[in-house]
Amino acid sequence: MTDRRNTSLRSRLTRALVGLGLVSVILLATVNFFVVRGLLNSSTQTQLEGLRDSRADAIEIAMNRLLVRAAVFGTDPGVADAFVDLEAGYQALDSGLDPDQLEQVVDVYDDVVGRYDAAGVDRPSVDELLPTSDAGRYLQYQYIATNAGDDRAELVDSGGSSEYDAAHAEHHAFLRGLAASVGAADLLFVDADDGDVLYSTSKFVDLGTNAFDGPYADAGLGRAVGKLDGAAVDSAVLADTSFYLPNSAAPVLHVAVAVRNDAEVVGALVLVLRTERLTDIVTAGQQWDALGLGDTGDAYIVGSDRRLRTVPRQWFDDPDGYLDRFADVTDDERAAGLIEFTGSPVLIHEVDNDAVASALDGETFVGGVDNPLDRATIASASPLAVTDLGWVLVTEQQTSETGDELMRFVVAIAIVLAVLLAVLVVVGLVLARMLARPVQPLVEAAGRIADGDYETDLPDLGRNELGDVGRQLDAVAGQLRDQERAIDDEEARINRMLATVLPDSLVERVRSGERELAEVVDTATVVSISIRGIPAPSGAEQDSVLELTTRLASEIGRLAAEHGVERAQVALEHQLFVSGRGRDGTDAEAAATFAEAVLSTVAEIGADQGLVLTASAGLSAGLVATGVLGSRQVSFTLWGMPVTAAVALSARAGDGVVLADDWHADADESGASRLSTIAPTSTEP
Repeated sequence: MTDRRNTSLRSRLTRALVGLGLVSVILLATVNFFVVRGLLNSSTQTQLEGLRDSRADAIEIAMNRLLVRAAVFGTDPGVADAFVDLEAGYQALDSGLDPDQLEQVVDVYDDVVGRYDAAGVDRPSVDELLPTSDAGRYLQYQYIATNAGDDRAELVDSGGSSEYDAAHAEHHAFLRGLAASVGAADLLFVDADDGDVLYSTSKFVDLGTNAFDGPYADAGLGRAVGKLDGAAVDSAVLADTSFYLPNSAAPVLHVAVAVRNDAEVVGALVLVLRTERLTDIVTAGQQWDALGLGDTGDAYIVGSDRRLRTVPRQWFDDPDGYLDRFADVTDDERAAGLIEFTGSPVLIHEVDNDAVASALDGETFVGGVDNPLDRATIASASPLAVTDLGWVLVTEQQTSETGDELMRFVVAIAIVLAVLLAVLVVVGLVLARMLARPVQPLVEAAGRIADGDYETDLPDLGRNELGDVGRQLDAVAGQLRDQERAIDDEEARINRMLATVLPDSLVERVRSGERELAEVVDTATVVSISIRGIPAPSGAEQDSVLELTTRLASEIGRLAAEHGVERAQVALEHQLFVSGRGRDGTDAEAAATFAEAVLSTVAEIGADQGLVLTASAGLSAGLVATGVLGSRQVSFTLWGMPVTAAVALSARAGDGVVLADDWHADADESGASRLSTIAPTSTEP
């Protein structure tokens, strides 16, 4: 009894010390978690703001440089000479095409409109797309229809004998070099008087059409030329991105500048740029890592209509996945078809969130929003100072990526906690032993007093609290000796008095009191199972831990039913069973066989799960009391020395070991068991 009390004190001290240290570490880890999460979000926002500002500067510098280069083209004498020569040659073209030649021109449009028809997209008729002038039709015949299989931009001399053909052969290489120098897909000349497109480096089907009232007057070509009327002298203008049928219906930008011959404006030079050029500027050529965008970061431009102006990262990474996600989010099959048709979500995918709304209102934004594919992101946005287009720049990173960083921190903290817990347990045990050691003489003295021995034999524990307790115990022992003498005297007196009115056989029963016991006492074997190695259910391992514990419970329950053993108490790592209750004898053999089977099964289940699971068992037989406790929540409970003994044996047993105490059929009156050693293959003495 004395040892158990002292051990309990050490155990409580250990738990208190370990618990205090563990709570402190957990509190510190929790604070660190929130601090780190805040730092990650703050760091991401700061990074996105810095990237947004740097990319905005790069875009504005690149676009302004483009406009300056285009403005220089308008005043270049070589450009003016080329324009004058080509315009003169164009005006001299007065012969129409014969029916066969016109049919060849019409055939050119099969490729142009065929993609529309295949995709089921509305399109203008071929008659609407054809140039109306004889000169325009001649150019499409001479430079497009008869060179359908060639790279038309490489065609310098068409082999024609007209003045225009001669001017083209003279100036085409120079003009094509100008277009290539700014990354333009095409360079056009538009006559100032009638608006005819009299030259094209790439020879698309806008050649020969009219920018004022032709099929592309309302597209980027017409808008760019129209903006020149209000533009400053010798400055270039930029028309917003638009779908452009001549250029495979792809979204393009048009830059226009007036061409001057001396002081006279003779026409307009128009540069056609694909949105890929703008996307390369925004993303630095899709160098996501160099921009610090990680695995999910992105940067893109949104127009005043809240639609994309550059290609987002997800499209580059996985176009099919982008289309599937777009269809799921928007439920707009027609728009998804248009994206597939144009080969880009530009001008189709709408970005309607707080980041874009704030930037369109002229304010900067940083915070959490959903991106165009409805994924949670941290985003930063601001307006772009690129002419009057009303563009905004958005930089973003998915919150799942910062969540991954946070999860790595949590794992690191969990590892630290595991190490600290082990250290705390060792320190707690040492400190508890040191603190409990002076208490042991007091506990032993108190135990002797409780057993009726009032000779304390306490050493001098000093002038401190423990010494005071010892002296108090000595005083209490003296008082108890005096009280015991008085009680004995009083007992004798009462017995004498009762004997005068009761038979001798009833005196002791009356003195002891009669009461009804609710317990059922029986002879049985108690089996205590301790399981070690079950991981803590945390994070992504919760499902595997749940599967493991469910399988353990199921298999052990099956073994209990198979061996006729009753389940008494169950916890995750400790389980209690009883065998032989209500039957003759203790049924120890069934209990031992069951324990061996459980230990083997636990090891096998651990191996199947890739874990090292071990178990130990303690067996004790004797008198046990069983009953049902509780009025609202009932449980089956065992009492008796065999329960305590079995639990202690399972705790002391090594991995894979069954410990049992000795037993003979004659149990003493205290109910203590004498179970002989069973499970000889795995039992310690």
